[in-house]
Amino acid sequence: MIYKILNFEECEKDKWNKFVEQMSGNQQHYTWNRINYFKSVAKIKNFSFAVFEGNICLALIALGKFETKRQNVFSFGLDYCPEPIFNLNLTIHEKRKVQNNLRKMIEEIATKNNVKIYKMRSHPIFFKKNKTFLSSEDQFYQIKWSKDFFVHNTIILNLENSIEAMWDNLSKTLKKNIKKSDKEKLTIQTLSLKNNKETILNKMKTFKKTHYDLWGKQTRPTSSWESMSNSIIDGEALLFILLRDKKEISFLYCGIHKKFCYGWSQANLKKYEKEFSVRHFLEWSVIKYLKENKYLY
Repeated sequence: MIYKILNFEECEKDKWNKFVEQMSGNQQHYTWNRINYFKSVAKIKNFSFAVFEGNICLALIALGKFETKRQNVFSFGLDYCPEPIFNLNLTIHEKRKVQNNLRKMIEEIATKNNVKIYKMRSHPIFFKKNKTFLSSEDQFYQIKWSKDFFVHNTIILNLENSIEAMWDNLSKTLKKNIKKSDKEKLTIQTLSLKNNKETILNKMKTFKKTHYDLWGKQTRPTSSWESMSNSIIDGEALLFILLRDKKEISFLYCGIHKKFCYGWSQANLKKYEKEFSVRHFLEWSVIKYLKENKYLY
C-alpha cells in the first residue's frame, strides 16, 4: 500500500491539531505545542509526520532523533517518543495493518539515519471522540518488536472521588503538613488562557528564574520555556502560583488536555521549604481546583 506523508514541519498548527482530534490514543502528547516542546531539546532532529490514505489521516507519529557520542536513538532526549496514535474510525484489522506498515516506515527512516534504538512509551490515559479514558488497551502491543521493556509506575488520581475520600487517602504526615501550611497567609493564583499574553509571559519568566535558582543552572533550553508559555496561551497548560503575603514562593506547571491534567514542572523558593510544606500545600490546592472544575484525572 502507498501512503502519503506530511511532515510536521510542513504542517500549520491548526491543521495539525485538527488531525490530533481525529485520532484515538495519547492525544496529550501530540498537540502542536507538545511536539514543539519535545523537539526543543538540544541535539534533536524532528522526524514527526502524519500518514494519509487519500485525504484520510490514518496516524500521527512523534519521532525525534537524539544524537549521542555512542549512538543515534529515536527519542526526545530523556523523553521517550510517545507511541503513534491512529484514526479513531479504523477497525481493529485496519489499525493492525497500518501499525505493521508504519513499523516498516520507521525502520526505513532508522536505516537512513543510522539509528539502532527506538525508545517508545505509552500512557494509560487516552482520548477518543472528545472523551477521556483510563485504560490499558493496546499498551503492550509494541512488545513484540521490543528487545527490552519496563513498566514505569505512576499515580493517577480519579477526581470523580469526593474531596473527603481523597483527603482520607493521604498519609498522616502529609495531612499534618498541609494543615500546618494552611495556617500561613497563603493564596493561590492560576494562570490560564483567560489571562492576557503579557501576564503569562511575565509570570513564566519569574517561574523560569525560580527554577534556575533552585537547580543552580538552566535545565532546559530557552525554546522549551517558550513552548510552555505558548501552551498556556493556547489553553493546553496551567500555571499555579503559591503566594505568601503577596510574594510568589512556589510554582506548579501542569499540562492539560480535555479533562486530564498532569504535573510537568515545579519549583519553590528554597528558604520557604524549611518553614512549611510549600509543594504539598500547592499540590493539594491544585487537586481541589481540578475537582471543582470537573477534571476527571
